Amino acid sequence: MNFISKKIDHIRQNPYVIRDYFEYFLLYCFLGWIYESIWCDVIYHKRGFLNRGFLFGPWLPIYGIGFFIILGLFHLLKIKKPVAVFIAGAIVATLAELVASYILENTMGSYMWDYTGYFMNFDGRIALVPGLMFGLLIFVAICLIQPAIIKFQQKFKTSKFHNACFILLAALFLIDLVSRIWLGSNFSA
Repeated sequence: MNFISKKIDHIRQNPYVIRDYFEYFLLYCFLGWIYESIWCDVIYHKRGFLNRGFLFGPWLPIYGIGFFIILGLFHLLKIKKPVAVFIAGAIVATLAELVASYILENTMGSYMWDYTGYFMNFDGRIALVPGLMFGLLIFVAICLIQPAIIKFQQKFKTSKFHNACFILLAALFLIDLVSRIWLGSNFSA
């Protein structure tokens, strides 16, 4: 049986799988927003609250997408030990941030961060402390949050309240995402 057939069979056996994966996405979008808006701006840079990203709601899609990339990569490479998760997470996230900085600079004229004043930075694009922080965030996501969310989903799989909350949050996210087409980005540096 090929890969696609296995995935289709998995969806048939578990009708909640799409909801579960979209919940992962929304959760990590929200946690990314917490990290960027509260940790980076309020605590670390002491600039005060700033709603980061291009959406109005409390979510940064790049963190949801990044989670799936990390999860898939770690599954493919069979990375499971906590120390390996931390190290590989820091390396992968740092490389992704470096590549993203060049893509943004070439397509938009600049990138949205500057690590120039940070210890061990490369051209202000990447630095040691943010790389280690991403490693820690990936460790927490893969080793602590993900197992807990899976248990939660299994326990409340058929809960009407759970499903109603999911539908509401998914609708709000999708409305926010689609409305950016007409209203423009929320991002301000």
